[in-house]
Amino acid sequence: MATGQVLNPGDHIYTECLGGSYYHHGRGLVTNPNTGRTRTITNAVIHFLGLDKEGKVKKTKPQCQTCFYKPKGSGIVLTCLDCFHEGNGLYRYEYDVSLLSFTFKTSGSCTPWSCYDPNTVIKRAYDYLRDQNFGDYNFVFNNCEHFATKCKMGKARCNQALWGTGLPGALVYNVTRRLTKDILW
Repeated sequence: MATGQVLNPGDHIYTECLGGSYYHHGRGLVTNPNTGRTRTITNAVIHFLGLDKEGKVKKTKPQCQTCFYKPKGSGIVLTCLDCFHEGNGLYRYEYDVSLLSFTFKTSGSCTPWSCYDPNTVIKRAYDYLRDQNFGDYNFVFNNCEHFATKCKMGKARCNQALWGTGLPGALVYNVTRRLTKDILW
């Protein structure tokens, strides 16, 4: 994030790790699975954990002492900010950008679509966290950016997986998604 920028509850943020998108919340309540003690953490992040570069879930990290997170599989998780960005760059995903900006910005960093208010967005993210019903992770058709945009806009979109950038990439991606929906889902 640029110096001086503050994260707000309901922000959609992303880090440089495989272009992954994450969904930022202001606070979260976590429970230590070993002791049963609960703790409130600031800058909690709910995100859709997927796979590493080899197509496997990272399981080598020790349990975090701040949020008690320990990798154990893919799915919707709540972690502290440090656990997911792991020292990589941190950026805020932009909504309501002009079509011109959307066409020339990096894929996976913005959308021309509007988003809902933070309270609606946060409720959606916590519902997915509780119910674990966002589906299986798929790098192209059901990934962390799909999760974040579904919470923000009510529609799962992914600009980082576009074949090309901007409007041409969005068109190719959406046509391919519709053609392969029955095969992959």
